Amino acid sequence: MTRALSLFLAFSLMACGEISAEPDQSGEAAEEQLSSLEKAAIEAGVIPDVRNVSLSGAFERQSDLGEDRFCAVGSDESGYQIGLLAVFGPDSKCEGLGAAERNGEDIQITLESKQRCRFTASFDGVALQLPGELPESCASYCTPRAGLNGVSFYLVGEGDAVARSTRGREIENLCPGG
Repeated sequence: MTRALSLFLAFSLMACGEISAEPDQSGEAAEEQLSSLEKAAIEAGVIPDVRNVSLSGAFERQSDLGEDRFCAVGSDESGYQIGLLAVFGPDSKCEGLGAAERNGEDIQITLESKQRCRFTASFDGVALQLPGELPESCASYCTPRAGLNGVSFYLVGEGDAVARSTRGREIENLCPGG
């Protein structure tokens, strides 16, 4: 979404004559323009600055099948304790506990409450997106016909206190510590 917004802003500024797009422009120069546009969008409050947004907090996503939840307690420096619940109906779900480390927009998640499941998710300051392909061990966190592949969560509250109030189904408190 950040890239799409950046491209929209770039085309808007080009139409106004603020930026000239030269055909012989290198890919590096184009990336610099996107970066400066992203900076302008951040300064204007259009998009969040992911470098200044903590992963610590509560995330949710509502659907007709139920409410998906993710929480993270901790910090970028010391790492995070995380919990997640993805709901696929009254009897279908994925639920687990683990840890996360953040490197910019990349979130290295390791679920450890059952089989070890390790993958990299992305966080843009608003949404946490799990990858479409996950290791087979991640299925140990899910009931039949449920999976974590491609699940996304949206930040609804920042901070450890909010994260600690996140409830699961079988796991009463998804983020008790920190």
